Amino acid sequence: MGFLNLITPQKKNVEPISAQQPGPSKKYLLDTLGEVCPFPLIEAKRAIAPLNSGDELQIDFDCTQATDSIPAWAAQNGHTVTDFRQVDAASWTVTVKKA
Repeated sequence: MGFLNLITPQKKNVEPISAQQPGPSKKYLLDTLGEVCPFPLIEAKRAIAPLNSGDELQIDFDCTQATDSIPAWAAQNGHTVTDFRQVDAASWTVTVKKA
């Protein structure tokens, strides 16, 4: 009898976009390019948790399902999508402001 091994990607680091940001809120980048769905959403949930209210998380991804799942998750959790763009034929960027 075989066993099913679940493979999960390594946790992604969330990097500040700029070290010299004015004001109290900060903007961070989460690069999930190359991750299959649902991992961009899973990583976004993990990455936004420790951020302060008003901080922004820019999520770069190339998983088509995340074009629906990330904005829906943000809305359901009271976060605001402040930017959502298709970068090229198969990648997008969405910025979520934490509630």
